[in-house]
Amino acid sequence: MIYIDAHTHFGAGMPMGIPPEDAQKCVDMMDRIGMDGMVTSPPYASIKGRAFDEANELILNAMRKWPDRFFGLARINPHFRDESVKKAENYLEAGFWGIKFHPRNEGYKINDRALVFPIMEKIEKHGGIALFHTGGEIHSHPALIGDIAKKYPTVPIMLAHFGGIYSDEAMLVASWFDNVIIDTSFCRSPHIIEKGVEIAGVSNLVYASDYPQGSIELDTLKVELADISKRDKELILGKNIKGILENVEGIRR
Repeated sequence: MIYIDAHTHFGAGMPMGIPPEDAQKCVDMMDRIGMDGMVTSPPYASIKGRAFDEANELILNAMRKWPDRFFGLARINPHFRDESVKKAENYLEAGFWGIKFHPRNEGYKINDRALVFPIMEKIEKHGGIALFHTGGEIHSHPALIGDIAKKYPTVPIMLAHFGGIYSDEAMLVASWFDNVIIDTSFCRSPHIIEKGVEIAGVSNLVYASDYPQGSIELDTLKVELADISKRDKELILGKNIKGILENVEGIRR
């Protein structure tokens, strides 16, 4: 079975030594639990000077050493405008698999045309995934992602945390747009996953844990306990995100 975590964090700055700054420890952990790879981005705690440059470099180095285990998404603070757009392009050209947006932490709306759309254009141009934190009413309501999904239909757009408390809205948006993908991190129960399969479709769901803030074991168990077919579980736990990554790689070629 393919087993890939579609939303993790790796970097410096978190208390108690998490997430691990040593990529080897992440690889050892994946080997121990039978995980093939992880999509990862810097945690907010790694920000320095309102930017994530050092943390992005840490992930880039890990990807170069373990290209089949780490699929990095560069973290961008879009408030730097032109500089942020240029950074996004440079990171995508350097080998990052996409860009992570966190509207709540950086203080902008998901569908901010001045801040988000110029970066999305670079993702569309170079090929990549756009991962958005969702769950907040003001900055990160998942329904707002439809604005972006319609304009950039070839870009896989992942909604983190199953839309938070707005899981119904996340499922509806994913049912309307083929390029909107829901990650299961912090979803409330296996029943939410069952409903997601019914409404959004199994191809629009990917397993995620938000490790190390979230628990890999618990979020995996939610998928395993869901009353869905074995095939659906295999798609969610790894095959879907593997297919997305392969499509991104194909665009880059």
